[in-house]
Amino acid sequence: MNCGDKTTHLNNIEVASAAQATAIAQGFQAFVSAQHPQLADESADVPLQLVIVEHSRVIAGLLGRVFWKGLEIEVLWVDQGHRQRGLGRQLLQRAEAEARIQGAQVAYLRTAQAAAFYERCGYQHCGYLPRPLGTGLHSYHKVMG
Repeated sequence: MNCGDKTTHLNNIEVASAAQATAIAQGFQAFVSAQHPQLADESADVPLQLVIVEHSRVIAGLLGRVFWKGLEIEVLWVDQGHRQRGLGRQLLQRAEAEARIQGAQVAYLRTAQAAAFYERCGYQHCGYLPRPLGTGLHSYHKVMG
């Protein structure tokens, strides 16, 4: 089985070094920039990192980034002992507000376990990626405009 490629023999495939990986990323960015010159490259991404601390201990946080007028939420975590107190919702609302200030009009994320939570927060399901052991990823988005 192949991907429609007529190549029957591949040569010189090896694990990329850090410098080679950088060259691949730069080549891809050049391609994207040529196709869509209005889009900023990844160096323009703005990290968004929020935390809730209680008694000098991190009990919840959100990691994401703002780019191309969107907020990508990469991690939203609340310590098991502090769940069901609205901390996740507060982090999500703060992240959305911060992203709006930076021009974001949409938020998106992937989750394996918190689908109902994101739906309650106004996110719409837009895809599912099955994975081994039943740990599929649900994709969500929310128009923030």
